[in-house]
Amino acid sequence: MPIKTPIVALFAVCLIVSCKKNNGTGSNGNPNKLKQYIEQYQFLTTNTSDTFQVSYDNQNRLTGLSSPLVRLAYTYTSATSFTLDLFQYGQLAIHEVGYVNSASYIDSSFQYNNTNDSTTQKFIYSGSLLTRQKTYSYSHLASIVSAQDDYTYDNNGNLTKDVNSDGIGDVNYITAFTYTDHPLNVTINPTYYPPQSKNLPATQKVTDSGGNSYANITYAYVFDSAGRLTKETETADDGEIFIKIYVYN
Repeated sequence: MPIKTPIVALFAVCLIVSCKKNNGTGSNGNPNKLKQYIEQYQFLTTNTSDTFQVSYDNQNRLTGLSSPLVRLAYTYTSATSFTLDLFQYGQLAIHEVGYVNSASYIDSSFQYNNTNDSTTQKFIYSGSLLTRQKTYSYSHLASIVSAQDDYTYDNNGNLTKDVNSDGIGDVNYITAFTYTDHPLNVTINPTYYPPQSKNLPATQKVTDSGGNSYANITYAYVFDSAGRLTKETETADDGEIFIKIYVYN
């Protein structure tokens, strides 16, 4: 499984990866508030880069990431729901509605795209840990489970294993993580998504159900004088490199 290309990776990050509620001091009370987020992808003769301007509302909630190619817009419609619109080249590509549970974590979502395909996701928890995520696809006949992710954590609350299976229980792939001692202190998604790690990852290994390797990824980091993450480099064993750069207010 290769590293995702930048646009796809950004959308996946915004929907899936963990985040923390804003706290601390600094610009508008949040020392980790971003001004820009930059993605770079390198593989063989391919070298792409995209720079996103990051915006927040007066409650420090993420409202948008905008680049010349892609724009993601969040709207907080009530205490129990929010929307995400993904625009590509100025045209709406995906609209998603997220529903929030009593613990202020995302409970479920409904999404449709510009080709009239629709999906629903259901998020299942054990305490504050996301332990299962189900994805349902729709046809004119019925809804079916098209994918399921089962998550395992260590005693520190770091995601150690993600088992992705299809709708009938056959495993598609297994992703295993190890971690550094560096705390996770910046993310680019709304606070409704629960933290799936407290530390930054060191390695990621993707295999099939029989243990055959799809990809091995290593992580490297750069921090500023305040200890904030400024650069993350993911390097796969096939030579793919995915770089994330964080620029703070």
